Amino acid sequence: PIWWGVLITLVWFWAQLSSTQSSPQAAPSVPGYLLTLTCHISGVPINNSSYAWDWIRQTPGKHLQHIALLYPFTGLQHIASSFQTRVTSSADPSRNQLLLAVLSPSAADTATYFCSTRELEKGPVLERQGRPGQKRKGEGVKSSQVCCGCLQEGF
Repeated sequence: PIWWGVLITLVWFWAQLSSTQSSPQAAPSVPGYLLTLTCHISGVPINNSSYAWDWIRQTPGKHLQHIALLYPFTGLQHIASSFQTRVTSSADPSRNQLLLAVLSPSAADTATYFCSTRELEKGPVLERQGRPGQKRKGEGVKSSQVCCGCLQEGF
């Protein structure tokens, strides 16, 4: 699908959302009610052109659904067709946060919501020179520390 784009790594971050109410069914499902989820990012600026950001949810039956893809450095985004009429997504670079707003949430929206990042490929992939299995001096695994979490608001 087009929303996966060019991908070097996909790093999943998650936080189980908790409600101050007694059960998910207690959430208002009245027209116009807006539920806002906030994903706090650390380790990389969200408007860094090397990264794109996703909102994904996992239903109690363990079904994964892609909700939105954002490119904060350009302002471009893609909302999955099944969510386009009632979901908006945005970024707040000054707070290094991603926001997901769900209009008129219902019991069908009960899920664990994830925000994730993907590192976008910059140019061609360079192949390592040498014999297979041969490790060069100083060669190792490159890693970066990126962290984020979700906060539920609007209840």
